[in-house]
Amino acid sequence: MLRRLFVLFAALIALAACAGSSSDGPASPQVKVEAGGEDYRLGPEDKVKVTVFGETDLSGEFLVDSSGVLAAPFVGQISVKGLTLRQFETAYAAKLREAQILRDPRVSAEVVSFRPIYVLGEVKKPGQYAYVSGMTVQKAVALAEGYTYRASESTVEITRGGKKFKVDVTPVTKVFPGDEIRIPERFF
Repeated sequence: MLRRLFVLFAALIALAACAGSSSDGPASPQVKVEAGGEDYRLGPEDKVKVTVFGETDLSGEFLVDSSGVLAAPFVGQISVKGLTLRQFETAYAAKLREAQILRDPRVSAEVVSFRPIYVLGEVKKPGQYAYVSGMTVQKAVALAEGYTYRASESTVEITRGGKKFKVDVTPVTKVFPGDEIRIPERFF
Protein backbone atom coordinates (compact mmCIF):
# COMPACT_ATOMS: atom_id res chain seq x y z
CA MET A 1 0.00 0.00 0.00
CA LEU A 2 2.79 2.41 0.92
CA ARG A 3 4.65 1.54 -2.27
CA ARG A 4 1.54 2.26 -4.39
CA LEU A 5 1.14 5.64 -2.67
CA PHE A 6 4.79 6.45 -3.33
CA VAL A 7 4.47 5.55 -7.02
CA LEU A 8 1.27 7.62 -7.33
CA PHE A 9 2.90 10.58 -5.59
CA ALA A 10 5.95 10.36 -7.88
CA ALA A 11 3.67 10.25 -10.92
CA LEU A 12 1.79 13.36 -9.71
CA ILE A 13 5.05 15.24 -9.24
CA ALA A 14 6.14 14.25 -12.74
CA LEU A 15 2.80 15.43 -14.17
CA ALA A 16 3.02 18.72 -12.31
CA ALA A 17 6.58 19.26 -13.56
CA CYS A 18 5.49 18.60 -17.14
CA ALA A 19 2.54 20.97 -16.80
CA GLY A 20 4.70 23.72 -15.36
CA SER A 21 7.47 23.48 -17.94
CA SER A 22 5.34 22.94 -21.01
CA SER A 23 6.08 25.36 -23.80
CA ASP A 24 3.40 24.12 -26.15
CA GLY A 25 0.64 26.37 -24.82
CA PRO A 26 -1.39 28.45 -27.23
CA ALA A 27 1.26 30.19 -29.34
CA SER A 28 -1.05 31.81 -31.86
CA PRO A 29 -4.71 32.69 -32.20
CA GLN A 30 -5.12 29.94 -34.79
CA VAL A 31 -4.86 27.24 -32.10
CA LYS A 32 -7.98 25.08 -32.46
CA VAL A 33 -8.45 24.14 -28.78
CA GLU A 34 -11.78 25.04 -27.24
CA ALA A 35 -11.62 26.61 -23.79
CA GLY A 36 -13.37 23.72 -22.07
CA GLY A 37 -11.41 21.10 -23.98
CA GLU A 38 -8.77 18.61 -22.93
CA ASP A 39 -5.92 21.12 -23.26
CA TYR A 40 -7.56 23.92 -21.25
CA ARG A 41 -5.36 24.83 -18.31
CA LEU A 42 -6.80 26.13 -15.06
CA GLY A 43 -5.87 29.56 -13.78
CA PRO A 44 -6.88 32.32 -11.37
CA GLU A 45 -10.58 33.23 -11.29
CA ASP A 46 -11.75 29.95 -12.86
CA LYS A 47 -14.68 28.40 -11.01
CA VAL A 48 -14.50 24.60 -10.94
CA LYS A 49 -17.29 22.15 -10.11
CA VAL A 50 -15.89 19.02 -8.46
CA THR A 51 -17.97 15.87 -8.11
CA VAL A 52 -16.77 13.02 -5.92
CA PHE A 53 -19.17 10.22 -6.76
CA GLY A 54 -21.24 9.16 -3.78
CA GLU A 55 -19.77 11.88 -1.55
CA THR A 56 -21.75 15.14 -1.58
CA ASP A 57 -19.74 16.58 1.34
CA LEU A 58 -16.56 16.38 -0.75
CA SER A 59 -18.18 17.82 -3.88
CA GLY A 60 -18.96 21.43 -4.74
CA GLU A 61 -18.02 24.51 -6.71
CA PHE A 62 -14.68 26.13 -5.89
CA LEU A 63 -12.96 29.30 -7.08
CA VAL A 64 -9.28 29.31 -8.00
CA ASP A 65 -7.69 32.22 -6.14
CA SER A 66 -5.29 34.79 -7.60
CA SER A 67 -2.25 32.63 -6.80
CA GLY A 68 -3.69 29.61 -8.64
CA VAL A 69 -4.72 27.69 -5.53
CA LEU A 70 -8.07 25.97 -4.97
CA ALA A 71 -9.20 25.41 -1.38
CA ALA A 72 -11.52 22.43 -0.85
CA PRO A 73 -13.09 21.03 2.33
CA PHE A 74 -11.26 18.18 4.08
CA VAL A 75 -8.37 18.14 1.58
CA GLY A 76 -7.13 21.71 1.97
CA GLN A 77 -5.33 23.70 -0.69
CA ILE A 78 -4.35 22.34 -4.10
CA SER A 79 -2.14 24.27 -6.50
CA VAL A 80 -4.02 24.01 -9.80
CA LYS A 81 -2.52 26.77 -11.94
CA GLY A 82 -1.52 25.28 -15.28
CA LEU A 83 -3.18 21.90 -14.69
CA THR A 84 -5.64 20.39 -17.17
CA LEU A 85 -8.96 19.20 -15.78
CA ARG A 86 -7.77 15.56 -15.92
CA GLN A 87 -4.59 16.42 -14.01
CA PHE A 88 -6.67 18.29 -11.43
CA GLU A 89 -9.01 15.29 -11.00
CA THR A 90 -5.98 13.07 -10.39
CA ALA A 91 -4.51 15.53 -7.86
CA TYR A 92 -7.83 15.89 -6.01
CA ALA A 93 -8.24 12.10 -5.82
CA ALA A 94 -4.66 11.78 -4.54
CA LYS A 95 -5.37 14.34 -1.80
CA LEU A 96 -8.43 12.33 -0.73
CA ARG A 97 -6.32 9.17 -0.56
CA GLU A 98 -3.43 10.91 1.26
CA ALA A 99 -5.83 12.23 3.90
CA GLN A 100 -7.25 8.69 4.19
CA ILE A 101 -10.74 10.00 3.53
CA LEU A 102 -11.50 7.62 0.65
CA ARG A 103 -9.67 4.56 -0.57
CA ASP A 104 -10.63 4.73 -4.23
CA PRO A 105 -12.26 8.11 -5.00
CA ARG A 106 -13.87 8.74 -8.38
CA VAL A 107 -13.50 12.43 -9.13
CA SER A 108 -14.95 14.45 -11.98
CA ALA A 109 -14.32 18.16 -12.62
CA GLU A 110 -15.65 20.77 -15.00
CA VAL A 111 -15.17 24.50 -15.38
CA VAL A 112 -18.38 26.31 -14.43
CA SER A 113 -17.12 29.80 -15.27
CA PHE A 114 -13.90 30.80 -16.96
CA ARG A 115 -11.56 33.63 -16.05
CA PRO A 116 -12.58 36.93 -17.66
CA ILE A 117 -11.25 38.55 -20.80
CA TYR A 118 -10.21 42.18 -21.16
CA VAL A 119 -11.18 44.29 -24.16
CA LEU A 120 -9.12 47.48 -24.36
CA GLY A 121 -8.18 50.21 -26.78
CA GLU A 122 -10.46 51.67 -29.42
CA VAL A 123 -13.80 50.24 -28.22
CA LYS A 124 -16.71 52.22 -26.82
CA LYS A 125 -16.66 50.54 -23.41
CA PRO A 126 -13.25 49.02 -22.57
CA GLY A 127 -13.14 46.71 -19.59
CA GLN A 128 -13.39 43.21 -18.16
CA TYR A 129 -15.99 40.80 -19.56
CA ALA A 130 -17.08 37.26 -18.80
CA TYR A 131 -15.69 34.64 -21.17
CA VAL A 132 -18.18 32.47 -23.04
CA SER A 133 -17.12 29.26 -24.78
CA GLY A 134 -16.57 29.76 -28.50
CA MET A 135 -15.91 33.50 -28.19
CA THR A 136 -14.32 35.35 -31.10
CA VAL A 137 -12.73 38.80 -31.34
CA GLN A 138 -15.87 40.14 -33.02
CA LYS A 139 -18.08 38.90 -30.15
CA ALA A 140 -15.69 40.38 -27.59
CA VAL A 141 -15.83 43.77 -29.36
CA ALA A 142 -19.63 43.53 -29.39
CA LEU A 143 -19.57 43.04 -25.60
CA ALA A 144 -17.55 46.27 -25.39
CA GLU A 145 -20.33 48.02 -27.38
CA GLY A 146 -18.44 48.10 -30.67
CA TYR A 147 -15.52 49.96 -32.21
CA THR A 148 -14.86 53.69 -31.86
CA TYR A 149 -14.63 55.75 -35.03
CA ARG A 150 -10.80 55.66 -34.78
CA ALA A 151 -10.50 51.87 -34.44
CA SER A 152 -8.64 49.61 -36.80
CA GLU A 153 -11.18 46.87 -37.47
CA SER A 154 -8.79 44.68 -39.43
CA THR A 155 -6.09 43.94 -36.82
CA VAL A 156 -5.97 43.25 -33.11
CA GLU A 157 -3.25 42.77 -30.51
CA ILE A 158 -3.82 39.80 -28.22
CA THR A 159 -1.88 39.12 -25.02
CA ARG A 160 -2.15 35.47 -24.02
CA GLY A 161 -0.04 33.81 -21.34
CA GLY A 162 2.30 36.81 -21.18
CA LYS A 163 2.98 36.77 -24.95
CA LYS A 164 1.76 39.52 -27.28
CA PHE A 165 0.98 39.02 -30.93
CA LYS A 166 -0.77 40.96 -33.65
CA VAL A 167 -3.33 39.23 -35.86
CA ASP A 168 -5.67 40.01 -38.69
CA VAL A 169 -9.28 39.88 -37.51
CA THR A 170 -11.48 37.29 -39.22
CA PRO A 171 -14.91 36.00 -38.19
CA VAL A 172 -13.19 32.95 -36.64
CA THR A 173 -10.36 34.65 -34.69
CA LYS A 174 -10.73 32.91 -31.31
CA VAL A 175 -10.45 34.43 -27.86
CA PHE A 176 -9.50 32.35 -24.81
CA PRO A 177 -10.07 32.88 -21.08
CA GLY A 178 -7.69 35.44 -19.62
CA ASP A 179 -6.89 37.02 -23.00
CA GLU A 180 -6.30 40.74 -23.26
CA ILE A 181 -7.62 42.07 -26.56
CA ARG A 182 -6.35 45.50 -27.56
CA ILE A 183 -7.99 47.22 -30.53
CA PRO A 184 -5.44 49.61 -32.07
CA GLU A 185 -6.07 53.02 -33.56
CA ARG A 186 -6.14 53.07 -37.34
CA PHE A 187 -3.85 55.25 -39.38
CA PHE A 188 -5.64 57.17 -42.09
